[in-house]
Amino acid sequence: EYIRSVYFNKLETARFSSSVEKFVGFTEQGQKYAEDCNSDASIVAGMRATKEIVCQHYSQSIYDNARTRP
Repeated sequence: EYIRSVYFNKLETARFSSSVEKFVGFTEQGQKYAEDCNSDASIVAGMRATKEIVCQHYSQSIYDNARTRP
């Protein structure tokens, strides 16, 4: 799962979660940020692409290393 959080003054205001595939806001400011990001398809598509690049690449290499160890 890929999670990208947005913080303001050490408080998590919004988060993108690949399991939900959209931004979720936790504060009033975070909800506005999430609405803006979710309404722009290119931002959400970029986050999905980042998940594929980062998570799937590294999970495959970790799996391969685990299989080759005695």
